[in-house]
This record gives sequence, structure tokens and C-alpha cells, in this order.
Amino acid sequence: MSFFDALFGRTRLKAPKFDALFRLSVALPDLEAKAVPLEGKGGVCCRPSEEQAFGDAFTQAQEVAQLYAQEHGLTLEAPVDSEGYRWIVLSGGAPDDVITGLHAAADTLEGQGYGGALLAALFRLQDRGGVTYLVYNYKRAKFYPFRPAPGKDREEAREIQLQAMLSGILPIEPDLERWYPIWESPL
Repeated sequence: MSFFDALFGRTRLKAPKFDALFRLSVALPDLEAKAVPLEGKGGVCCRPSEEQAFGDAFTQAQEVAQLYAQEHGLTLEAPVDSEGYRWIVLSGGAPDDVITGLHAAADTLEGQGYGGALLAALFRLQDRGGVTYLVYNYKRAKFYPFRPAPGKDREEAREIQLQAMLSGILPIEPDLERWYPIWESPL
């Protein structure tokens, strides 16, 4: 069973919640002040469907993201990870532009009736001594830090430190059991 299957199961897909994601743009100065700014690279992940309509909606979301990327000097990638989940990744620009471009792609999927396929948004943080991600769970409208370590392990102590630092800035997932690792991230 993949990470996303464990996280979201194979049951009815809930509509995504975007409100808390908007707070990330507002929180950028606070992240800088806490010395964990965004790197300007992020991605949205969605569960694929065999339906032709999903493929069309995903293509439309990519096109929207590509237009935004061209206007703002971003690079777009659309990889499929080892579990078969589809990603739209933007990089190479201001963090606010990455957030907005990814939101436009996610909003396009939602508008086409596939918002329930949106699983998570991932943003790289400039964190001391290693790669750290800020994960947004679309279903719960909460963020949590993920700090991978070698050997499919994680640096939980640093994640807890980041939770304390970010809890006044962003809506952080309080249930640590829901801080699922995303090992196969293309970021």
C-alpha cells in the first residue's frame, strides 16, 4: 500500500480545502523571520484516475500552470512518482509566485470536478543542515513539517521544533500520527 493510499484510503474523495493554503503567502515574512523561508520550489500531488476526463482536466491544469510559469519566470515539471501519483511542480522563482501558480493548477482541477483527487501540496524550506518540506494536506486544511533523513528515516526532533516555530503562523496539524512522510517527492 502506498503512502497516499494509507493517508487517504480508497474511499470517497473529499473536496479540497484551499483557505489555509492562502495563508502561506501571508506567512512568508514570518517564515523568513524564523529563518525557514521557502526555497521557491513546490508541487501539488493528485491521485490519478483512468477516466479520460481526468486526463483532460490534468492537462488543463498543467496548461494553466505553464502559462503562469511563463509569465513569472518559473519552470514547470509534471512527473509521475513511483507510486503512479501525478505532480505539478513549479520552481525557480519567488515563493509567492510558486504558491500562486500551484493554486491556479489546483483550482483548475477543482473547477473541472477533480478537486477530490488533490492530495497534498509540498514546499521546500531553506532549513539548516538538510532538506525540509512543508506539507499541506488538502483534506484537513493543515500544514506539517517533514524532514527526511537517510534510509527512509526522519528527523522527528527537527520536525517538532518546526511545529513549535510555525504553530502561531500557519494552521499546523496537531495530530502527529497524521504527519505522513512523502518519500517519493519529485522536489
